[in-house]
Amino acid sequence: MTQTVNDVADLMSDKTRRPTSSFQVPTTVRYFFTVLVLGLLVLILIMGGKALRDAPPAAIHVDNRDLTFAQYQALQHVMSQQSVSSFFTSDLQALRDITTSLAWVDQVSVSRDWQRGIVIKALPKQAVANFGTERLVDAKGAVFVPADSRDLTQERFATLQGDMAQAPVIMQQMQQVNDWYAPLGMQVEDIILSPRMTWLIRFDNGQRVIVDNENTAQKLLNLSQLLGNQLSNRRDEIQSVDLRYKNGFTIAWNLAPPKTIETPP
Repeated sequence: MTQTVNDVADLMSDKTRRPTSSFQVPTTVRYFFTVLVLGLLVLILIMGGKALRDAPPAAIHVDNRDLTFAQYQALQHVMSQQSVSSFFTSDLQALRDITTSLAWVDQVSVSRDWQRGIVIKALPKQAVANFGTERLVDAKGAVFVPADSRDLTQERFATLQGDMAQAPVIMQQMQQVNDWYAPLGMQVEDIILSPRMTWLIRFDNGQRVIVDNENTAQKLLNLSQLLGNQLSNRRDEIQSVDLRYKNGFTIAWNLAPPKTIETPP
């Protein structure tokens, strides 16, 4: 019995000492397959790059929504002069910069569309006033030349004048004055900021106000309150008001028309 156990133990030890045989791929073969795979990847990249370079130029589509006919034509003309590459390689940021360089454009979106190509969608600035006679200005005080020159000097708009860099300040002043004088039925028709920072305001009822840059807002607010109270009965007789004084103001009254005397025949 002991002999049998020893024989089994010897057989097991022989199996554990016996080397296992395995098939190993030669190093040269593995190297060959590695080079082959890398070569295929490089070839695919080269062919893909060539296909992109040889692709026809992408079509540029200008979305005409939110644009007038004149604005659409102006943007279409600018885009037709741009040289673009293929659908995937076109520089969208460059096209966006070109579009935003148009003075009348407020916002722009440039995107790729499989069916239409590169789509340009622009939102124009919304004018709220004239700035001089050759420009318009929006609610944020941005001065611009419209796409259609027929939009200039619109009668329904007030007219702002002054340094273009001061346009936001002039716009803000006009909006504030309109708020103060709206209860009186008065709205700004012209507002000028001179190089010496003097304000000249003409209302739609013909009355004019001149005020300096010292406590401007307080002076204009006080005047609106006086016109609505102490001077309410004589408001229609006022031609102009000069507020360039520390402790008061002067009023120029409308001259009463001369009375005609009829002589008997």
